[in-house]
Amino acid sequence: MRSAKTANTLPPPLPLYLVEARIIVALEQHAFLLNDGRMAHQALSCLIRPEVGDHVLVAACQNETIYILHILHRNEPHQVQLSVPGAHEVCVAQPQISLNAVDAIALRSLADVEVSATTGALSLNGRNLFATAQDSFVQNVGHFVGQAEHYLLEVRQLLRLHGQQAIVTAEEDVKVDGERISMG
Repeated sequence: MRSAKTANTLPPPLPLYLVEARIIVALEQHAFLLNDGRMAHQALSCLIRPEVGDHVLVAACQNETIYILHILHRNEPHQVQLSVPGAHEVCVAQPQISLNAVDAIALRSLADVEVSATTGALSLNGRNLFATAQDSFVQNVGHFVGQAEHYLLEVRQLLRLHGQQAIVTAEEDVKVDGERISMG
């Protein structure tokens, strides 16, 4: 006689409970105290970081671990933080990605920020463009074309312009002023 339990038969699933709860205290990173006294951890798939006061969907799992699966409601969602528990890096991979904001977009890092378009064009458009570098500002280009209504350049120590050929033209005046002028 064969046993009722064969190698292909799975044991019956243990119960999984879903309940609604409210977060009353933010504990250690990605752990929260719920209004029923239980402690819950942010689930990996819950990408919005829970906050105190959030109404959340909680799963009580078979190993008695409780996870926050979803944020159902937040009273004042002025700002939300995307946060993946335990991850050191978040990567968004799609053929096209758009970030749109009515007021502002800020990219901040304590270390490096890299923006590259390896085989395409990188366009920066704005009413004003400011670039500040504390140590070095290096540009390497094949062709540099610039157009300006007014172009002012102020250098404290040395200004060197060098080329195989150099042309300076003006429709009216060219002024060269200095204590000593050497030509040739």
